[in-house]
Amino acid sequence: MKKKKVKGTIKTKIDKVSDSTIRRLTLYHRSLKRMEKQNIERTTSMELAESEGIHPAKIRKDLSYFGTFGCRGVGYEVSTLKRELDHILGFNKPWGLVIIGGGQLGETLIKSQSLKENNFIINKIFEKKPDQLKITTGQTGVFSINQLEKKIDPLKDHIAIIALPHREIQPIIDRLSKLDIKGVLYIASRAVNTPKNMVVMNQDLSLSLGMMTYKVLEKRG
Repeated sequence: MKKKKVKGTIKTKIDKVSDSTIRRLTLYHRSLKRMEKQNIERTTSMELAESEGIHPAKIRKDLSYFGTFGCRGVGYEVSTLKRELDHILGFNKPWGLVIIGGGQLGETLIKSQSLKENNFIINKIFEKKPDQLKITTGQTGVFSINQLEKKIDPLKDHIAIIALPHREIQPIIDRLSKLDIKGVLYIASRAVNTPKNMVVMNQDLSLSLGMMTYKVLEKRG
């Protein structure tokens, strides 16, 4: 058992929290964010359960891994619980994203309000033919894939999203591992070899980024 400090308290935490628990935390966070926008001040595990189709006992158990939130019979303060989940999932700090082979995906992600709200910033897009990429990028740089080693800054670029044919994904992951990129999310159904210094996932973007940042923070200890 390990000890985890949560907002001034010491919480006993199991050595490894399951992926399914972290995925559910991202769902709770999504519901709380919506409630906050609606100026809802308090909620309960029952209301969260109805919102996400999860049993309230499971919600209470998932949260118990990280601390004591709310009071029996009173429920949770929405803004406080959301802030705690921001911290647990890593949404309380900025995460630099790079998109490799993005194309239309890159434009979609740049416009994503959800990514911005959760502190994900698209720093760079790498393409085989960047001159042919017709995209409004704002502050996002567009470069050739051949410039990965030259343009990526691991202090600012933390997670890569790869949207390339499967046969091209493994060589890119191997290159990124040497650049100290902490996590990779790739768009393909087949497995790849994962370098020991990276977290590599290939699941749904909207939920997986929360799991990704949690695991990067966990690896750092």
